[in-house]
Amino acid sequence: MDKKCEKCESSRIIKGKLIGYSGVVFIPENQKGIIKKSSAVMAYACKDCGSVFDITLEHPDKI
Repeated sequence: MDKKCEKCESSRIIKGKLIGYSGVVFIPENQKGIIKKSSAVMAYACKDCGSVFDITLEHPDKI
């Protein structure tokens, strides 16, 4: 992986999902209806300073 930490420039970077009690998902605020379209939230984290960055939707095409 060629990513570097935006805070400390370390190359010890890992990719993962942001997880809460039921998972962290993004739901557009203007979405109507009972069944909501959503996507998991992905991010990179630095193993040296703990910074979390480059937060993206796992499936933006499903929103």
